[in-house]
Amino acid sequence: MAAPWLTVLKVVPWIEVIRKAPEIADGARKFWHAVSGKQEYQEPEAYDVPYSELDNANDREARVQSLEMQLAKLQTQMVESSKLLKTLADQHEQLVANLEDSRRRLGRLSRMTMVLVVALLAVAAWIWHLPPQM
Repeated sequence: MAAPWLTVLKVVPWIEVIRKAPEIADGARKFWHAVSGKQEYQEPEAYDVPYSELDNANDREARVQSLEMQLAKLQTQMVESSKLLKTLADQHEQLVANLEDSRRRLGRLSRMTMVLVVALLAVAAWIWHLPPQM
C-alpha cells in the first residue's frame, strides 16, 4: 500500500519544490489573511435603521460610501486570491510536468539497465564457456 506513495515521493523534483516553498508559503499566508479576515479586518458598521427609513440624505450618502468602500476591499481581496490561485495552479502544473518527465526518464533508465544487465550476463556466459587458453 505504501509502495505507490514511496514511488511518487522519490520522483518528485524536491529541489524545485523547496525553491518555490517560500513563495508558496507567502502567497498562502496572504490568502489566509484575506479569507480569514485577520488582515486589517474591521467590523462592518452595524446599521440599526434600514436604508429606506433614513430621513437625512447625508446619512444615506454616508452609508452608500461605506458600502462602496467595503465592496472595493472585497474586490481587491478577490483579485489577490485569484492571483494566488493562478500562481499555485501554474506551480502545480509545472510540478506535474516535472513528475511526468521524471517518470519517463525513469522508465528509459530502467529499460537501458535491463539491456545492460542482459548484455553483461551474455558476455559472462560466453566467457564462462570459452575453452581455457594454454
